[in-house]
Amino acid sequence: MKTKITYLFLLLPLLIFAQGPFNFDTTTEGFTCNSNGGAAGAHTVTQSAGDLRVDFVTGTGNNPTIRKTDAGIDADTNINFIEIRLKNVSTISYLRLCPATTGTNYGNVLISSADTEYHTYFIDVTAWTGNPVGIDIMCKKNTVASGSGQAYTPAAGEYILIDYIKPLAYLVTPEVNVFNFDTTTEGFTNLTRSAAVQTTESSRATLMINCTTVASTNAKVALSSLLAHVEGTNKYAHITLKNTSTNTLFQLNGKATVLGIAGVATTFNPIQTYTSSDADYKTYDFDLTTWDNGYQFPELNFAVKDTWSATPVTYAVNDEVISSNSTYKNLTGINTANSPRADIIANAAAVPALPQNWELVGTEGALLDLTNSVYVDSIVFDNVVPAALGTADFGNTNNTISLYPNPAQEVLNITSSNSITKIEVYDMQGRNVASNINASVVNVAALVKGAYIVKVVQENGSVVAKQFIKK
Repeated sequence: MKTKITYLFLLLPLLIFAQGPFNFDTTTEGFTCNSNGGAAGAHTVTQSAGDLRVDFVTGTGNNPTIRKTDAGIDADTNINFIEIRLKNVSTISYLRLCPATTGTNYGNVLISSADTEYHTYFIDVTAWTGNPVGIDIMCKKNTVASGSGQAYTPAAGEYILIDYIKPLAYLVTPEVNVFNFDTTTEGFTNLTRSAAVQTTESSRATLMINCTTVASTNAKVALSSLLAHVEGTNKYAHITLKNTSTNTLFQLNGKATVLGIAGVATTFNPIQTYTSSDADYKTYDFDLTTWDNGYQFPELNFAVKDTWSATPVTYAVNDEVISSNSTYKNLTGINTANSPRADIIANAAAVPALPQNWELVGTEGALLDLTNSVYVDSIVFDNVVPAALGTADFGNTNNTISLYPNPAQEVLNITSSNSITKIEVYDMQGRNVASNINASVVNVAALVKGAYIVKVVQENGSVVAKQFIKK
């Protein structure tokens, strides 16, 4: 029996899956591999000592796609992650997964190259739709997981050994409902048209967020589903931040049941108006009562708020509106059923040009402030109903905890605004590694060096989690 070493990337999967797993113990289980050269670009796929071995053939196009069209994956309700254990004996450094033959809703992962051992990777495929669907694994090169990838051209002698492919319902990750950003980004690592780093501003430990790309869509910063989750039974969120940018839209996205379909991405608007160019921190409250119970991976959205009305109104000639981070000027006094941006795109390609109701003023998406930052001091998810004006500093007065020393070597002390009933310590694989009851201290001497989550249950029923370092 062969021995392989698996490196788990920051988490331990719960081994529950609905379709598969594909173990390749005796057959290739119907997997094939073609490049973008089509059928003429077929690579060699064999079963080899319990692996799916894919040998790449030169001169057959690029970006080989390992495929099983009849994988039968229930992407709509049951499957949210794909676990792959493999040994990459090639220069491939990036995999893109999607439902077979669709080329949409990719899940991306960076992988190591020229492996001498097996590694395990987890890919978030919550964006997949369909039931049942097959699986495509496109082999590419890249330096960032959020990009579209660079072409991989097969070279002689390069191959991949896949030990197994497991569709997973979900992963076991630490539950974290309070984020203070004392030393890290605390799992907010999924970035789209944005950058986010931990920093100190006005003597506060914060998550500093910047928009990075001129675009007609929002900049986003989300909690990585591979690192932690928020419990969906919490129905309110309280976010304290300072917006020094001129971006005027701030929204919180989660998942809710919409028209009977569970898990639909939904925007939750703040009770009060989001301000720009702030001189101080403000707290924004979100009503999450339609939020689905269970695992949630909140997403922060930043943009410039639209002023265009989707309801037909009479605009005067030269009236200007904001839509999709762009400014448009009305040419006709007409507001069509389409947005100004759609109106321009629909007419721009016509020859001769059709009458247009709007024209773009400046560069599309150029209203986004790419220079100034948003500083997020804390994010608290709980069941505390916001005050009428939504200005209470939730999570920072009634339910706060402090940890010392941090980093800790022998014991971790906890001070709390309420009596403590239970302390639980979790490693970054979601395992409970230490605990104590009715005390304000927990022994961490036996823990190995690294980052941990301490979860404190207070007498008033609130649960506060915070990260610390064991040295």
